[in-house]
Parts: sequence; C-alpha cells; structure tokens
Amino acid sequence: MKRYSWLAVLIIAIIVLVAACAPAPTAVPVSPTNPPAAPQPPPATKAPAITRGGIMRYGLDSDLTTMDPHMSTAAVDRRVYQSIYNPLVRLDKDLTLKPELAEKFEFTDPTTLVLTLRKGVKFQDGTDFNAKAVKINFDRMLNPDTKSPRASDIATVKEATVVDDYTVKITLKNPDAALLAQLSDRAGMIISPAAIDKYGKDLARNPVGTGPFKFVEWVTGDHLSVTKFDGYWEKGEDGQALPYLDGVNYKPVTDATVRLSSLKTNTLDFLQAIAAKDVDAMRKQKEFVYSEVADLGYQGYSLNNKKPPFDKLEARQAFSMAIDRDSLVKDVLFGTGTAGQGPIAPNSWAYDASVNLFKRDTAAAKALLQKAGFTLPVKFSCYVTNSPDGIVFGQAVKDQLAEAGFQMDIELLEFGTALAKYNNFEHTCFQVGWSGRPDPDGNTYGFLHSKGGLNRDQYANAKVDEALDKARAVYDQAERKKLYTDALKLAVNEVAIVYLYWPLNVKVYSPRVNNYVHVPDGMDRFKSVWLAKGTQ
Repeated sequence: MKRYSWLAVLIIAIIVLVAACAPAPTAVPVSPTNPPAAPQPPPATKAPAITRGGIMRYGLDSDLTTMDPHMSTAAVDRRVYQSIYNPLVRLDKDLTLKPELAEKFEFTDPTTLVLTLRKGVKFQDGTDFNAKAVKINFDRMLNPDTKSPRASDIATVKEATVVDDYTVKITLKNPDAALLAQLSDRAGMIISPAAIDKYGKDLARNPVGTGPFKFVEWVTGDHLSVTKFDGYWEKGEDGQALPYLDGVNYKPVTDATVRLSSLKTNTLDFLQAIAAKDVDAMRKQKEFVYSEVADLGYQGYSLNNKKPPFDKLEARQAFSMAIDRDSLVKDVLFGTGTAGQGPIAPNSWAYDASVNLFKRDTAAAKALLQKAGFTLPVKFSCYVTNSPDGIVFGQAVKDQLAEAGFQMDIELLEFGTALAKYNNFEHTCFQVGWSGRPDPDGNTYGFLHSKGGLNRDQYANAKVDEALDKARAVYDQAERKKLYTDALKLAVNEVAIVYLYWPLNVKVYSPRVNNYVHVPDGMDRFKSVWLAKGTQ
C-alpha cells in the first residue's frame, strides 16, 4: 500500500506568533581594520533545582460549566482539561503537532489515519488505556443521541476501528486537513470508558482521564481541585514520574481587580487573565512573572439570526456598522487587542484583511434600519457577563449602538447561566468570545457551517458550507486560505457574528511558579510546573 506520511506534516501550518520588539542596535561598519568581534558564549547560569510538592492556586475568570470535554462549549473549562486529560495529539508552544496518547500518527492514504497508541497508560480509575477506549470515545462523540459539540469537529470521520490493542484506524468520508489539530483539543481527549458507563450524564462532575492530575471535588462557585495522579505515565526532567506538583486548586474569581489583589496578597499563584487597565503596569513591574503572546481567538457579539430584530439582515449589518472597533480597543481595552473583523486572527497564515468589510457609519446604519421598515430606536436585549470588565465593555458598545438607532438593554448574567441560555438558542444577543484554535477550521466551521456544533446563531449559507467543507478537504495552504477568505467575505457581510477584535493572551503569575510554557490556545498545562522550595 502506498503511504502518504507527508499528509501528517501538512495537516497544520506553523502560525507565527507576535515577536517581542526591541530597538535595533547601532550598526558598526566591518572592515579589515575593524574585524567583527568573536561571538562570546553567554555566562553560565545554574538552573534551579526542581522541587516536588505543593498545591498551586489558579484564579479563573468565571466558574466552570462541565468537566466532560465532549460536551463543553466554555473556554474556561479548557483551563482545567489538560490537568485531567491527555489528548491524542499534543500542541507544542510553536503550534506544531507532537505525539501524546498517540505515539505515532500517519495517513496511509488521504482518507485513512492510523494511530499507534502509547502502551502502559492507565486511566485514573486504574483501567487500561487502549484502542478500544479510543473507539468508544469516537463513537460517543459521533452518536447523535449524545448531542456532542465535538461531532462537527470530527464530522469527516466515518468510523474508528480497532486494529489491535494499541492501533486504531480512523476512516474518513473525505480528506480532512484540520483533523489532527482537532485531536489536540477536546475532540482528542480520551475519557475512561468505565467512567462513561458508571456516571452517564453525571460524568460532567466526575471526570476520569489519563492526565497528570485526578479529580478530587468541585464546589460550584468556590473551587475545583485536582491531585497528583501517582500512576501517570510521563517522566519529568529529573527522570521521575510527573507531575511535580501535589495538586492544583482552581478558584473562580470573576472580578479581575480582586484576582490581581489575590496574587499580590499571596492567596493565588497564577492568573488566567488580568484587566486590560492593568496590563501596562504589569508589563513594567518586576515582582511577578508577566507573559503575553498573540492570541488565536476573537471577541464579539453573537446575534441570533432567527430572532427579531436580527432575523433581518439589515439589523445585523447596521449593528456591525455602528461599532467603532478602534475606539473600543484603544479606550476600553487600553490597546490590549487588535481591532478587526472575522474569526481568523492576523497571526494566522489564513488571515486576509479583505474580510474587514464594515467601517463605522452611524448615519448609514440608521438609514439601513429605516429602509428595512424598523421604527427607531430598535430595541433588543443582550446577555452580558456580570463582571466589571464585561459591564464596562457592554456599556461602551451600548453607547455606540445608541448613536446608530439601537436601544440595547443589558441583561447581566453569570457566565455559566448566559452560556446555558446561549446553548439553548434563547439569546437575541450575547457578548461572546472564542479562545481560538491553531488551524483556522477550529475558528470557523463549528460556528459558521449550517451543521456546525457551535452554530447557536442559526446562521446558514450554502456557499459558506461549501467553502468550509472544501477547506477541510484540501491540503494546499494557499488554496485553503482562498477558501476561508471566500467563506468569510460572505459570513462577515451577512453578520453571522459581529466580530470586534483579537485579544492579547496574557498570563501573570508568582515567581515561585517555575517551568510554565505559554501556549496561546486557551489551555494551561501544569504537568511540568513546579513551585520553588520554601514556597509550597
């Protein structure tokens, strides 16, 4: 059989992250009398000794919704998943794909992916990880009765077949250039089949994976705790079993000011995010570790295309015309984002500025509404997360919309409540964001395809569906980029979602936290993190 191992290499392109900028050094002419200086080795520094133990305290920006990765639609859940679960494929810091639970992945032809699984891996309930477990997980996601949002992530999968105890054959309906990237995320996280059988729907609060930490308890509104899994399969830099930490305590702290104060008063060690107003100061301070990378996601407003007033195209277009994106980023977000339209960020190979279709024009927005038969002001309600940052941003958008003939009534809700209503298609408008994926398919298909698992706005356009399907089925990057551009010009013009900006991905944490790797995909990985001696 002819093998197409090159396909695995072409599955996802490396996304170039924003590089740190520094002043250019003054040039010194080189001549025979002024030879270049010989390069000097950097001074030797002794790496600190790894210490084991301690509980790391992590500050979340909202409460969690479910610990079942096959059912989750919340970005906050993904902060915890890498502790409890391993994906089949690992996403590296440079956004390349590496082996994880699948120690080898190979396309043997354009529609057959063979996964060679890692041996000796146990689930946290003591059962074996093997090919049968992988098949059960794929079958669960694809089963219509499960109603898993992951079904659209792996929609090209026809079936998963057990070849032997540690080999799985994934047969596709058609080629899929984005599949491996999907398997580095929730669609590739393997749950214990025994736990699936035991807990059923209660798996949401009783997660069992193969990850470095096992679940202990979840007290809604207060904390979720995980503890070191003694049977974890990976080894650390010291040759001993990971993880280094004894556990992680995840605490929801919705007020960003309180989160930062908690770090400063040593009641939290690691912050998921900080308020935009604090970014500049935290960049300059020396007390804590500050890390920022270009984000893969976007922020905007989700409009239900089936509910008035946004069942009319003109209302959605007028909404997009009414927004001054540059002003929001500059004045509300203190420059901690990039204004623009579309789900594909500028740091992606698939980004095309030509999809930025709308410019602020309040007069044109009013005229569009009146031409469509609306009486001004056009009234609607919008779910906004009940946090200081959410309120400030929501009020700024409300004020801009008012200038264009809208009256937006802000409905403040706890994030989990708002998300549940959104998932039930109850929203008219929802202030929403997406943490982003390394392949552009992950930012587009689920939301914009008529059969997408995250299409809560009920947007449908046959030409968009066709372009997104083709973008999965081809491997040439230039061709894929054109297909995404074609799809987004239609979707942005029809305002499936009001895209506003691409955020900066910021982490701030105590200097006692060592060896954290900042991957800009919305998930945090703590299996190799350790706490400095004397601070545990």
